[in-house]
Amino acid sequence: MTEELKKKYVAHQLEGKAGVWWSHHRATLPTNVVVTWHQFKAAFRDTYIPQGLMTIKHIEFMNLTQGTKSLTEYLHAFNNLSRYATEFVDTDAKKLASFKRGLGPKLSMNMAGNKSTTFNEFVSDALTQENSNAIYAASKSRKRAYEAGASQSKAPVTSKTAYRPPNVATRYQPL
Repeated sequence: MTEELKKKYVAHQLEGKAGVWWSHHRATLPTNVVVTWHQFKAAFRDTYIPQGLMTIKHIEFMNLTQGTKSLTEYLHAFNNLSRYATEFVDTDAKKLASFKRGLGPKLSMNMAGNKSTTFNEFVSDALTQENSNAIYAASKSRKRAYEAGASQSKAPVTSKTAYRPPNVATRYQPL
């Protein structure tokens, strides 16, 4: 899509307050001025995404790690925040390096030798590795549970004697 078509398409999609804003913004410009895609984005962001929020989101992106999130959850957070730190994702190599930086230690170690050259290849391989790790962990926990159950000693079975109540007559002798 060309830069001109992007601007026209997005401007056509604006509704409500954003549509009113664009009409007013356009009215403040000379009639024959062509607004570029970059000018449109800058004007829109200045109006709807304050610089303070951009800075906060940029810092969030820089501090983003997988932590306890699944790889898919980490990927969604990465993609969501990457738009606030475009200088770190403007090439496939930078995007891949930024993504690897936030991976959890186990997955990072498992993926250290990965030779993927594109971001999408790496993510696909990492998802496969995460799934393999989960299957392995599940089989280990089942094995441990089985071994623990089999190795627990059981109380020896002894013959039970029948209960005989004491002789009531001999027990309660009058004084």
